[in-house]
Amino acid sequence: MTKKPSGTFYRHILADAWRTVRANKALWLLGFFVSFLGNGGVYELLVQGTGRLGLREDFGGFASLGLLPGWGRFSSSLAGLDAGNVVVILLVALTAIAMTVIAFWVVISSQGGLIVGARDAQRGRKTTFGSLFAAGNETFGSLLALNILSRLAVMAFFYLLLALTVLYLADANIWSVLAYLSGFIFLVPITLIIGFVTIYAACYIALQRLSFVAAIESAIALFRKYWLISVETALILFGVNLLAALGIGAVTGAVGIALIPFLIGASLLKSAAVLSLVAAVAALIGVLFLAFVGSFLAAFQYAVWVSLFTKLHTRGHGGASKLARWFQRLLK
Repeated sequence: MTKKPSGTFYRHILADAWRTVRANKALWLLGFFVSFLGNGGVYELLVQGTGRLGLREDFGGFASLGLLPGWGRFSSSLAGLDAGNVVVILLVALTAIAMTVIAFWVVISSQGGLIVGARDAQRGRKTTFGSLFAAGNETFGSLLALNILSRLAVMAFFYLLLALTVLYLADANIWSVLAYLSGFIFLVPITLIIGFVTIYAACYIALQRLSFVAAIESAIALFRKYWLISVETALILFGVNLLAALGIGAVTGAVGIALIPFLIGASLLKSAAVLSLVAAVAALIGVLFLAFVGSFLAAFQYAVWVSLFTKLHTRGHGGASKLARWFQRLLK
């Protein structure tokens, strides 16, 4: 079968994902929960890795400013607690642990349900939130292990890169520079590959019900065969996220300008209640808007990866790397 141009291949994938998500609101709700994992882009792991390092620095700064208790203050506080306070603290801790477990269960099950829902919706099947969540719950264990493993691997690579950075800053010589550059060149692509393997393995687990190990092995094989198509798809989704960020910025700026007269009016009235009301309404609108956009983006990006995954397993799918085709034209 003659291969379709890759531009048509990608346009079909994006169009299928757009129609699927727009017509199935159940995917939006699943996308809301999945957005806490990231919006389905393989570069999300890269962003989260750097975020973790920055978060650690922020907490260190808060502790040094006295905003967070140090160990000495913490131990002295424990010594002054009576039995009643200990019971309250234990109840709060157990409640927090239970809520964390429930959150993990909802998010991971929603991830599996979103993958199944995107596949079913693209095939014209009726989807509901309850049935898709139940389908995702069936693969909860494997998906949880996959997410934990991928994030631990990315965290390990980033801490290794951080160690090389510290070595370079502490003693900037030719060997530390070479070590840092070599680590950066090696670790960043490995981190991105982990992202590709993770999304493909999640599809194998949710759609083909492969075991954890078999899904990872199959995902690695699929990425090795279609790595250039995978990279091009990620770049397209990066562009989508960039456009979405610009759109969010534009809307936020427009809303902020529209609220200026209300803020000025509240200031002239010298009414703290009116000012608080305007701020609360603005914050509520902002949160709802971001939740809507984040839910749709998460559902859309997972739908793109599921569509790509399905097409790559279809005989005569017509997929070809656009970069490869460009190089072939140049060499002719």
